[in-house]
Amino acid sequence: MKRKLLTALLGLFTAALWAQEDQSATPKLIEQRKHELRLDALEALAVPNIEISYEYVLSRYSGVGTSVSFSLDQDFDEYQAWALTPFYRQYFFNKKEFGARGFFVEGLLKIAGGTEENFDYLVTIDGPTTEIVTRENWFNAGIGIALGQKWVSNNGFVFELSLGGGRYLIDDQDGPEAFLRGGVLVGYRF
Repeated sequence: MKRKLLTALLGLFTAALWAQEDQSATPKLIEQRKHELRLDALEALAVPNIEISYEYVLSRYSGVGTSVSFSLDQDFDEYQAWALTPFYRQYFFNKKEFGARGFFVEGLLKIAGGTEENFDYLVTIDGPTTEIVTRENWFNAGIGIALGQKWVSNNGFVFELSLGGGRYLIDDQDGPEAFLRGGVLVGYRF
């Protein structure tokens, strides 16, 4: 009887130690992961545009990174053909051992370019009206802010929702004056 009781207690003790090892090892593995790659699924599905983001986790409360965006359709070039967006994020209300998740505020710079189509009409007295279309390339740089929420699973899967915008600083009459930032992003932390 003592042998069975001793074996049962030893088994429980071993299982408890093993469970503690697994629980303490999981956050440490995630905590060591500092790099994140994300793809904006909303832009890829709704607009023929690809946006890829990289973020380096500085601490559990902050991260720094950049996004690269390019259009896959010339009709979308009027809004933006390409963009480079470096950003800094500050995370709030983060109570997990591994950070850079939860509610965040993002400060960003945006460098972008595209093509603006201008329509003019030539009207003659006796003839038909002629439409003249000119295309002007534009380039601009601006600053902005975004708010969002990021979730990170224990295995490193990332899901993010964000929305924001900003204003271009260069007075380019061919391009837009402001921009939007945000989307539905999916990715992985490694």
